[in-house]
Amino acid sequence: MKGVIMAGGKGTRLRPLTCQLPKPMVPLLQKPVMQYSIELLKQHGITDIAVTVHYLPDEIRDYFGDGQEFGVHLTYFEETEPLGTAGSVKQAEAFLDEPFVVVSGDALTDFDLEAGINFHKAKDALVSIFMKQVPSPLEFGVIMTNQQHEIIRFLEKPSVSEVFSDTVNTGIYVMDPSIFNYIESDKPVDFSKDVFPRILEDRAGIYGYAAEGYWSDIGNLEQYRQAHMDLLNRDVKAEISGIEVEPGIWMNEHVTIEEGVKLEAPVFVGAHSTVRSNAKLGAFSIVGKDSIVSEDATIKRSVLWDGVYVGQQAELRGVTICGGVQLGSKSTIYEQAVLGSNCQIEDDVCIQPGMKIWPHKRIQAGSVISQSVIWNDQDATVPVLKSHRASGIANVEMTPEHVSRLGAGFASAMPVGSTFLISGDDQSFTRLLKLSLAQGVQATGVNVTDLEEAAVPSFRKIISAHRFQGGAHLRVSEGNRIVIELFDQEGLPIATSVQKEIDKIVTFNSYRRVAFDRVGEYEVQSNLLQEYTDTLKDGIDSVLIESQGWRVSVHGTDQVTVQQFSHVLQSIGCVVETSIGNINMGDISVGMTLSDSEIGFVLGETGEFLTVLTREGHIVTDEEKLAMFVDMHLHYSKKGRVALPLYAGASLEEYIRSFQKEVIRTKASAREMMIAEENVQLYCFDAAYAAVHLIQTLSTRDEELQQYLSSLPVESMFKQEVPCQTDQKGMVMRALMEALKEEEVELIEGMKVRHPEGGWTYIVPDQNEPIFTIYAQADEPEVARVHANYYIEQIHELLARNTAVHTS
Repeated sequence: MKGVIMAGGKGTRLRPLTCQLPKPMVPLLQKPVMQYSIELLKQHGITDIAVTVHYLPDEIRDYFGDGQEFGVHLTYFEETEPLGTAGSVKQAEAFLDEPFVVVSGDALTDFDLEAGINFHKAKDALVSIFMKQVPSPLEFGVIMTNQQHEIIRFLEKPSVSEVFSDTVNTGIYVMDPSIFNYIESDKPVDFSKDVFPRILEDRAGIYGYAAEGYWSDIGNLEQYRQAHMDLLNRDVKAEISGIEVEPGIWMNEHVTIEEGVKLEAPVFVGAHSTVRSNAKLGAFSIVGKDSIVSEDATIKRSVLWDGVYVGQQAELRGVTICGGVQLGSKSTIYEQAVLGSNCQIEDDVCIQPGMKIWPHKRIQAGSVISQSVIWNDQDATVPVLKSHRASGIANVEMTPEHVSRLGAGFASAMPVGSTFLISGDDQSFTRLLKLSLAQGVQATGVNVTDLEEAAVPSFRKIISAHRFQGGAHLRVSEGNRIVIELFDQEGLPIATSVQKEIDKIVTFNSYRRVAFDRVGEYEVQSNLLQEYTDTLKDGIDSVLIESQGWRVSVHGTDQVTVQQFSHVLQSIGCVVETSIGNINMGDISVGMTLSDSEIGFVLGETGEFLTVLTREGHIVTDEEKLAMFVDMHLHYSKKGRVALPLYAGASLEEYIRSFQKEVIRTKASAREMMIAEENVQLYCFDAAYAAVHLIQTLSTRDEELQQYLSSLPVESMFKQEVPCQTDQKGMVMRALMEALKEEEVELIEGMKVRHPEGGWTYIVPDQNEPIFTIYAQADEPEVARVHANYYIEQIHELLARNTAVHTS
């Protein structure tokens, strides 16, 4: 059997380690990562190996040559353009004329390849994937198998809400040469995204082998440091170069350890290195070859590459230092800092936790580094997007500098000359941030239109109507936090792929910069808001509404949102009484019974979400509200289909079909619902739009709200949230799926379990928050509660068991 090592990775998440080095050549205890892959293949009798290369290929060829020095024979296949994982292996088709094993050149594992090969042969498989359970599966391909180990479900890099297992694809495969029938030549093709789904669809023989042992894909800097610790801890079965001179103390040849040095196992010191008197190497310290650790220096849990000089009394705590770096006396470098190759750090420098310094930088004596030093200045606390949002403490985590970079990052992905829309609330700090964001956008050659003060629904609608290339809405939330929401040219919350692209641009400072005379223009067009108001009034009989003397009570926490909402209601003939401040639903409910208002509305701070109260103070339930929105959609929309969230019950589906309309079941997120409806203006995400049509409906029917609700197909439903850390969600979903193999289960954004006696329970991992939401529906409310509580208890037990295992 032959082998393939995929060694084309750039390792962008490992920068600055990989600025001048391909990821497979990053050292682990003085050996390149890829060398461990070669040794593993050789250990299992696989010595005829193809190596696919792309990024800095000469670094790999120059080190490994033809493989003779390592007891193998290497044949290289170079991609001039990226071809994807499958496309790169396709280049070696003529070489791979028998079954072969594919491994990664940038991962560390001690899997028993022979056991996996035997499994593959026994199954007569086309492909066998080595699988492994991991705490956080979001960055991998998630796998589900049946009892015969055949893969029945596969999803590459799922979102949190899509995770159905914590069992993932390790990127190690056994394959039959007929796999090449599924791979086109000279085109980018990926195994996980392109090839495996087709094999799965064809039922052509794709199996999952549950591998035992250690595996790490070394995808980020934290995993890179951890891999060193795991090697020294002997958690991974791999050969460590050097001699274990004492338990846990590893040294290569010609190491000098002077008098008074303290070594705390486990420690590794590379060849020809010197550790001067009274220096201390704490546990999990790695010093590369040709390095010098000076007198009284202390190093703890740190990785030093080759040729590093550490000055007297310097202190290193949990850091990574690339080759050729010089650290001056009394310099201090703290946790998770990373220094690129050949940097010069002068005396008395303090590098704070998490900072990254790109290669060949000089840091002057006495400096305190609280910002990363890359190609341009970059702050390590740039906002990180969660879904389509960035948030942080005002003027601490969210400063004008941070926001400017975020704007530049988003606009860098847009064509030069396009136009970007911005808006926000009425806070003075928000206005300051809008100007900063606008400047970042303009610097990329993109124009900016400022809507000034607007609620989110009106902002979305205007983007969609005018085809702006995208936009950002800013607001102050919860007193001291800034929230920035990003939208695409359709007015939809940006897709995950766009979010990742923005994160990459911001993280690596790869902004587009245009010539100074081609920067974008800036203009204010607050008059566009009137267009939104006019669209809300389409089909509304203001004369009828005014004649019925509607009195409406409106409550909210955001002045802009309440004012715009009230203005819309007044424009259709309502008399509006407003209240702005903290929301207490009990007080508002009682207040409704004492006022002369026919209906009450409570607004979320973005203007998207609406709570409705009857004249009698009854707070309309989520089930009643969904039925109400569906009914209004059926009567006011001319479209032939209705988007219905997955948690909605069967009676609503039947009700929709009674109008000869198609039901589109979809995830409950704003983006998915809007895509399904082909419209950014939906009742469940636009409070003003919903309120206007509700008042029109009640006026036309000449009914009070309570009468209207009693006529709708409202189902009993139980809903509860269960706290669960994000990195445990995959484990919970896998364990629940294993327990439910005999049940009728739908896997769409979580799992929906249909009960034999009727009704269902729907378990959804939240996309952004560390929670599960449990919905249950049954003929009787108490039955729904019992069903939900069963799964709530299951989740609590799984989390408790998992915590006990990791603390024991």
